Amino acid sequence: MELTVMTFNLRVNTPVDGSNAWPYRSKQAAELIRRVAPLVASTQEGKYDMLRDLDRELSEYSRIGEGRSGYESGDEAMDECCCIYYRHDDVVLLKHGQFWLSETPDEAGSVSWDSSLPRFCTWGLFQLKEKPDLQFYLFNTHFDHIGQEARVESAKLLLQKIGESRQGRKVPAVVTGDFNCYPDNPAIALLKNQLNDAYDILGEPVGRTFHEFAGGIEGEPIDYIFTSEDMAILETIVYRDEQDGAYPSDHYPIASRVQLP
Repeated sequence: MELTVMTFNLRVNTPVDGSNAWPYRSKQAAELIRRVAPLVASTQEGKYDMLRDLDRELSEYSRIGEGRSGYESGDEAMDECCCIYYRHDDVVLLKHGQFWLSETPDEAGSVSWDSSLPRFCTWGLFQLKEKPDLQFYLFNTHFDHIGQEARVESAKLLLQKIGESRQGRKVPAVVTGDFNCYPDNPAIALLKNQLNDAYDILGEPVGRTFHEFAGGIEGEPIDYIFTSEDMAILETIVYRDEQDGAYPSDHYPIASRVQLP
């Protein structure tokens, strides 16, 4: 059974972006998700007002995921979410949750190591309606952009949580996110030691995925899709096209077609 997974850092809604601010590109972002038509789509940096905009445009999807503090606090600095959108006509959400990338992962808003902000991971267990015997986990996260120790420790914690979730039945798992580090970073090496990297099937350099609304390909990726080793990655696409002369985010979205075992 094949399915398409997408990861998309939306870039927060801030007026300093001028003509690239969210109100000018929200429909382009939604249109791109509709065009790719993933079964599940992970987003990072979406604040609640942005996510409600997407909800209106993407009625075929439902979403899970809360802000840094673990709930809609109204504090604009804390509201960024790592959400998972899923096609509710095609999959059933069996259970879901969130843990913080810290030494106290069950404590909402907790910070550890040299992390500059509370960082966290949203996860869901999904079942295909067409084939109820097929299930998969999706873990969506956003590593710290400053703390290298935090990135390495976050990778270790993420792998630990994936392992705990898959104990027993070994349900396949997909991992998505903005990891804020290049492929040669030790945090990525840790993940690749136990997971498949969706970029490995590309026959050319990936190029950058964070472009600051400038476009281009020069550089290295910081956004990734990984899978457990029992899943095959069939195709990976980095979407670099402009829409109406502008980019839907300062990150390129990535989508992979994967096969469940």
